[in-house]
Amino acid sequence: MAIKRDLLVDKLFDQRFYNTMYISKADEEKATAEHVDMLVELLCDPKYKSSKQEIFNFLKKEPKAVELLMRAIAEAKGDKKALVAACWESNIDCTRFLSFFVLIVIQESFEVALEALTVIEQITGEVTPEKATELIAKVKDSYAAQAEAPKAPLLMDCVELLSRWV
Repeated sequence: MAIKRDLLVDKLFDQRFYNTMYISKADEEKATAEHVDMLVELLCDPKYKSSKQEIFNFLKKEPKAVELLMRAIAEAKGDKKALVAACWESNIDCTRFLSFFVLIVIQESFEVALEALTVIEQITGEVTPEKATELIAKVKDSYAAQAEAPKAPLLMDCVELLSRWV
């Protein structure tokens, strides 16, 4: 089932959503949650598997979709690995979310951390040396508690990747 760009725009970015003044924060939050749910469905539901490339192209062209994807990752329960993988598979620019992905490497399971590490590896934007140094310190601080875990090598790989900006 092919998904056309217009369909994605209609499903994810209803013009009423952006041209509406919400009377309450709850209404705005509800509308955003619906958009996040739709994005999760498009990326994780097997019935859209054949249209993944079109969805990835949409993510690259729509900056607001990237914001929704980051929120979906933050709120995800069982789909977190697939959602994080969508970031590097779609080749979107995640430079401004570097701290978020470093936190995922530190806190999440091995599989999700590996996907986040791949996202960090593909980041090509500029990161300040101060920010990189701060993130390296966070990773090193968390290493002691996870030194015996299978994820420990991923933490060291993360430090190595972050070192390119120092």
